[in-house]
Amino acid sequence: MTNLPESRFDTRELPARAALDIWQDQISVLFDARVPKTEQDGFFASVNAWLVDDVGIGFVKGSAQQFSRSRHKIARDGMDGYVLQFYSRGESMSRGEGAVAQAADLYLIDMAQPLATVTTEHAQLSIAVPRRLLSSLLKTPDDCHELVLPAHLPMVSLLRDTCASFAHNLQRMSPETARLALPSILQLAAATVNAEVDEEKQAAVRTALADAVRRHIEAKLLEPDLSADSVMRTFGMSRRTLYRLFEALGGFKAYLQKQRLRRAWDALRAPELRHLSIAEIAQLHGFVNPESFSRNFRSQFNLTPREARHLPEREALVHRSAKRPTDWSQWILQIGR
Repeated sequence: MTNLPESRFDTRELPARAALDIWQDQISVLFDARVPKTEQDGFFASVNAWLVDDVGIGFVKGSAQQFSRSRHKIARDGMDGYVLQFYSRGESMSRGEGAVAQAADLYLIDMAQPLATVTTEHAQLSIAVPRRLLSSLLKTPDDCHELVLPAHLPMVSLLRDTCASFAHNLQRMSPETARLALPSILQLAAATVNAEVDEEKQAAVRTALADAVRRHIEAKLLEPDLSADSVMRTFGMSRRTLYRLFEALGGFKAYLQKQRLRRAWDALRAPELRHLSIAEIAQLHGFVNPESFSRNFRSQFNLTPREARHLPEREALVHRSAKRPTDWSQWILQIGR
């Protein structure tokens, strides 16, 4: 099993004099952070994070701080996405009139809008989501900045427990399993924010259908007639329904190509298939044009098919999960742009 990209950061493992500066540089991808002088001697911050496709999930702990996103910073960094937070300890308060997020509340931040908050010493779960994955599911995607939904609401409780369970299991989860779970979590988050679960957002029904379609794709992956039309016929669904199921994964065509490229990687690495040429493996995996196969393969894995075939096993395990930076702050830059 190839593990998900993981990043760990803890100022307590750094020289004390440099810890605060390094933290402020790291968190600056999202916020400008200030620590009151009275808190600086005992200051600490840590992030344990995982990347699931384009969604970052992390457990964050830290001393009391002030966080801000000015209009100038927003214009400069161009970040565009949402951060969902659940505090398990401490709270976050707006420095003006507005939100106070306490333990177990759902706190939603729109990275494209200004923010000025102060936190007590805290521990929280944060989920950073690109706007394109969540905004289409929200009734008012531009009007939920600093939204606080109280912990006692049933949907908030359900979302919090689901997100916490997902995050706690990421260390043992394969990338494929995490990807399968992610769309239903985003659907549940949207339903919670929208304060209703209508037919379009019945996560259980939609997730079951999406899982069935993915299993079908996996079983038929190398069949040349596998296409959006064949899937629609098999499941009796409309093109709009099929495309909506795969919207969060970049679309049906992109998902199918990515799965075939991953299967092609395994074929290139398999000793029993060494007798096949790269062109033959490309054709077996749905790529009639070898040049197109090589170009898409390199885009996915940052290696040519020939380099992948001859790569030492230890390096191959790193590349198999695709090219990703290993630093959580760089993930945020990818997510927000």
